[in-house]
Amino acid sequence: MSRSIKTHVDRFRETVIWRNKLAYGGRDILNIEMAGVTYPDKNYAIRRTRNMQKDFENMYVIEYVVSGEGYIESEGISARVGAGDLYVIHRRTVHTYYADKQQPFTKKWLNVSGSFLNAMENVFFSDGPFTVVSVGEEAERIMDGIHNTLANTDYITPQVNADMMKRLLDLFLLMDEKRRSARGSMSTFERICAYIDENICDELSVAGIAERFFISTSTLYRIFTSQAGMSPKDYVVSRKVEAAKRMIAAGDATFNNIATYLGFYDSHHFFRTFRATTGMSPSEYRRYILENEEK
Repeated sequence: MSRSIKTHVDRFRETVIWRNKLAYGGRDILNIEMAGVTYPDKNYAIRRTRNMQKDFENMYVIEYVVSGEGYIESEGISARVGAGDLYVIHRRTVHTYYADKQQPFTKKWLNVSGSFLNAMENVFFSDGPFTVVSVGEEAERIMDGIHNTLANTDYITPQVNADMMKRLLDLFLLMDEKRRSARGSMSTFERICAYIDENICDELSVAGIAERFFISTSTLYRIFTSQAGMSPKDYVVSRKVEAAKRMIAAGDATFNNIATYLGFYDSHHFFRTFRATTGMSPSEYRRYILENEEK
């Protein structure tokens, strides 16, 4: 059992309504590690690097944006989030999330771990390092129910854990429903682009993408030349290079690791492709980023 600590965090405008005093786990069915509310603060930023992985490797971050805007960056992928969005940052990821400087977000959040979440990941979450879905106020009501239970609980009993799992399942089912509905209204081009971004680390062939969306390769080429002004192969390369640029800017990975992670044949292929696309080598791009950060 874990004792809650209801406290206020002075570093940001943030209220913690629950904190598990035990070490970060993941072996139990469900561990509510922390829960709280973040209020608008243009300087709000959370960054978890590989040096922190041992403590946080099993933890999922679940957050609902009430108002304002913010950003998530992880493993070469980034997303802008706003009011009504629910996002889940998956376990075992290096990630950063932060508030927009002009319209910093208000958000309600949970840090959770356990085998229940691991099972949900396989069913409801995307293949990338995080999942973002526009879910609306119904998700906020579910999150409020979780927060209210925790705020009035001194210990996590089996009954409270069962209630938490039911509410989280309701949240994930809502997320899945909204995602399916949103994808149904997307154009074929938009759905293919979303698929490429979600699977940017895989080997994405033109034939494989066409088969995935039940269209011919000639149709796929026609869609991309008219909508993106380039071939589907060139589009995939451009997205991989954009992901590589974000990873280089984050400074958490070697060039060899980036090449392997993003599915390049080898580091030489990565270097050639990066230079051909950006006009700079990865090393030159990293120096460019560092020089601009110092200004």
